[in-house]
Order: sequence, then C-alpha cells, then structure tokens
Amino acid sequence: RPIYGPHNRPSESGIRALVNRFRNTHTLVDKHRQRRRTVRTEEAVDAVAHSVEEDPSVSTRHRAQQLAICYSTLWNILRKDLRLYPYKIQLVQELKRLDYRKRLDFVEWAQHKITRDPAFAGKIFFSDEAHFWLCGFVNKQNCRIWSDENPKEFVGMPLHPQKLTVWCAIWAGGVIGPYFFKDNAGQTVTVNGQRYRAMLRDFFFPQLNELEVDLENVWFQQDGATCHTANNTIGLLAETFVNVSSH
Repeated sequence: RPIYGPHNRPSESGIRALVNRFRNTHTLVDKHRQRRRTVRTEEAVDAVAHSVEEDPSVSTRHRAQQLAICYSTLWNILRKDLRLYPYKIQLVQELKRLDYRKRLDFVEWAQHKITRDPAFAGKIFFSDEAHFWLCGFVNKQNCRIWSDENPKEFVGMPLHPQKLTVWCAIWAGGVIGPYFFKDNAGQTVTVNGQRYRAMLRDFFFPQLNELEVDLENVWFQQDGATCHTANNTIGLLAETFVNVSSH
C-alpha cells in the first residue's frame, strides 16, 4: 500500500495471473503481446504514398491536415516507411532559347584558350552585377519536395525584376568591388549604358591602376547585357583592354 496507494494496488486476479505466467513460461514478460502499429498502418502508408505521388511539394503540416494524420506520424511514414527525403528547390537564372548555344560557344572558346595557355583562367577578370530583389522572392527554406532521390527541381526567375544592383569583378588576384549603382542623391538606380560606363571610368579603371595590372596580358569578361555591349561601352573598354569578351 505505501507503494501503490490505497486505490492503485494490484488486484488479486492480476497477482495470480503473474504467478501462473511465471510458472508456465519462467518469465514475467508476455511474449504473445506484440506492439501493434495502430497509427502507421498499411492504409496510412498507402495514403501518404499516393498523396506524395500526386503532389510532392505540399508541406508536411498541410499534408498531415489533408490526410488527418498526426504530424509526427506522417514524418515517420515519409522517412521510415517510404524512405523519402526533403529536397530544396534551387533558384537559377532563367535562360532564353538562344542562351544555350551562346553558353556552349563560350565553353568551347575557353577550352581552346586554356589548351594554348594553361594559366589563361588566372588572367581573366570575371565581372557581373548581382541583383537583390525589392519585390519579393521565393522562400526556398519553407519548400521541400519529398522523393526517394533528388528531383533536381528548379524555379526560373525573371532576369530583370525590380532590384538593387551591385557590381563586382573577380580574378586570380582577388575581388574588385563592390560597386552600388546609385544616383547623386544616394537612391538606387537601374543599370544603363551611361551608368555602366561611369562605373568603369570612375571606379574600375582606377582600381586597375592601383593594382598595376598588365592590361595587355589579361582579359575582361562581361555578359551580353545591352549596357555591356553598347558601341560606346565596347569602345571605352577597347581603350583600356586589348582583350574583351562579352559572353
């Protein structure tokens, strides 16, 4: 009674059952009692598998609500029974139809240069602008796609949304930048040919002079954006660099 309390003591029938079990089996463990899967049933596993097959990108909590299954049970079914893994989507730059041919041409050109000069890659200034969106973004932290292997899911993003634009150049000697495109009042502006050329004259070229770069033995690489390939821009770059690649 001090252990079980006045209202929670074992009954006489319970004690007799324990004694009889020990006499017959030499143990108090009930070997015939097996743990039943009352939650992760075959029906529940099949329902989850069918749900994932229809739409693998539904969140775990939303799927649990749809199937009327406990969140932790759903997670166990996904991981232990179906052996699925949550993969993140990857955000990549949207490519147009003609971009694929241009990318292949650039790779073949670069391979040819490296074959002739193994140190060629260290002589290139790779430059580009980074766009920080001001009008929203895809929160890939909250998106998972359940699958037994990486589905390699991609989401195309517009190339020129409303954004803050920052320019940098990287080469074997380090990073030049960042340069923020702003007007005289400090307000963010988009990049056009005039602003891009102003950045080259007032920021990039002085940096090259400080580094004492041998401009006749290096390449300046930029992509094919309109402000990069305008005649005035190409002419300005030709005054400084012997080799310019706009790919």
